[in-house]
Amino acid sequence: MAGAATADAGRVQGRIRAYSLRDPLLYVQGAVILLLCVLILYPVWILFDVSVRDLDGELSLRWYMEAYTNARNYSAIANTVIVASGAAAIAAVAGTFLAWAVVRTDMPGRGLVEVAAIVPFISTPFIGALAWILLGSPQVGLLNQLWGFLGGTGPLIDIYSLGGIIFVIALYEMPFVFVMVGGALRSMDPTLEEASLASGASLLQTTLRVTLPLVLPAILASGLLVFVLAAEQFGVPAVLGTPSRIRVLTTSIVETQNFYPPRYGLGAALCVTLFVIALVGLWLQRRILAGRSFTTVGGKGAHPRRVQLGRWRWVLLAVCASYLLLAVVLPFATIFVSSIRTHWTADFRWEQFTVEHYRWVLLDYPITQHAIVNSLFLGVVGATVTMILCALVSFLSLRTRLPGRHLLDYLSILPLGFPGVVLAFGLLQAWITPPLVLYGTIWILFIAYVTRYIPIGVRATSATLVQIHPELEESSLASGAGWLRTFRSITLPLLKPGIVAGWALLFVAFTRELSASILLYSPGKEVLSVAIYDLYQNGQFREISALAFMQIAVSLVILGIAKWVTGLDRAPGR
Repeated sequence: MAGAATADAGRVQGRIRAYSLRDPLLYVQGAVILLLCVLILYPVWILFDVSVRDLDGELSLRWYMEAYTNARNYSAIANTVIVASGAAAIAAVAGTFLAWAVVRTDMPGRGLVEVAAIVPFISTPFIGALAWILLGSPQVGLLNQLWGFLGGTGPLIDIYSLGGIIFVIALYEMPFVFVMVGGALRSMDPTLEEASLASGASLLQTTLRVTLPLVLPAILASGLLVFVLAAEQFGVPAVLGTPSRIRVLTTSIVETQNFYPPRYGLGAALCVTLFVIALVGLWLQRRILAGRSFTTVGGKGAHPRRVQLGRWRWVLLAVCASYLLLAVVLPFATIFVSSIRTHWTADFRWEQFTVEHYRWVLLDYPITQHAIVNSLFLGVVGATVTMILCALVSFLSLRTRLPGRHLLDYLSILPLGFPGVVLAFGLLQAWITPPLVLYGTIWILFIAYVTRYIPIGVRATSATLVQIHPELEESSLASGAGWLRTFRSITLPLLKPGIVAGWALLFVAFTRELSASILLYSPGKEVLSVAIYDLYQNGQFREISALAFMQIAVSLVILGIAKWVTGLDRAPGR
């Protein structure tokens, strides 16, 4: 029966996907593959080429020798691995615990905890680091001031440390673990746990011996993803590591461009090192996912029974609330309060509250206005162009039998292995020389954002497309409509939920991107994240807070609109 259904589905898919090699769609696919190669592979090839040439353009390993014989670079590599490993470990443990509490227990307030756990997606680790400076700076941190008022000696916490960097990154990358492990827990067959409990095993034994092993691939895969994301972080190490002279690869790469003349070869060699670290993490992730599925679906469609915790459910809620306090409540409240105060002290007085900082960043700060315009342009136009391109890639990959369609899928996932700084460095080298000079224009940022976030757009459209039966597209083709009209009139409207959701995510990502922007912006082409970083370098924390809070508010509004347009808030049973 299942075989017949599969065969029938294959025949239906075959009809919609069968195209002649003389079909114009073949040329469209060729153009898309060529475009992706130019966007993705060309900068990487330029990056490798620059790393193996000396100042005279001759082939040489000079830059690698300089990179790997300098003790400061060894320290940067070691710190990168330590930060990435520490953040991944903490995020994996905390995210798994939070997912288990929300999905598998009767803890009160599960819905609120689940929504709040995703909120750090809206902010950025960079803004989180700025908030934690106001909270944990040894000199002016609010928590340290309160500690002194309570009679404590010395700072309670020092956020300017390797531990502080790991802590902040883990807090803001943990949602990746929460989402992936939560999905695995929801898909798991509950009969295995029920059998363990019926055999006399305790709840703790069942959790450790049955539940966790079943979702272990999801935990490892999400932890390795956090490892890659932490390794490519620039903003957090830049603001928390610089005062204590803690260097990582991303800050070292940017540092090579601050020399005159810039040391492009050394920067390229360090980029290759970071690239290799990221690829190793992604290779391990794909190997784990390919080796074993992390979902077990029961044949009877049974739903996991929630664990009854009794009085301990309130204790569990308190533990989950402590994470939300650290990742959401304290940082967001700190950013807002800082934005409306004249002085950052633990002594609150009404005369210290003001909206002057909002007026200043909007009207007096020379960078803000064109930064807002640039960010909105990149967010709106960039996200739109990216989603159209991604919808076309998904259509060609899933709805055709054209040769080379699998190459599209591989190319679309490849940017996941490119840290933002690495991609930006490659683009800088690729488009800074004739015949096409894009550096100094908004278009180099446009290309960087589109290239880096193609994987998110393709996954959003593909996830929706695989759920759509091809019979409507088949009917359109059978009625004489061409592929372009079918794609425009049938496929795109059906992909609306995935496209809108992906567009909203890309808009937020484009307007907060810092790692790529810091190398590619030029005077007059700043974006909001660069404007915030510029204010940080000037020590203007009140103004930083105002601009950061406005950026967060805009992201919340966009995501709310996307939720309303896609109808997620009107879904049955919610």
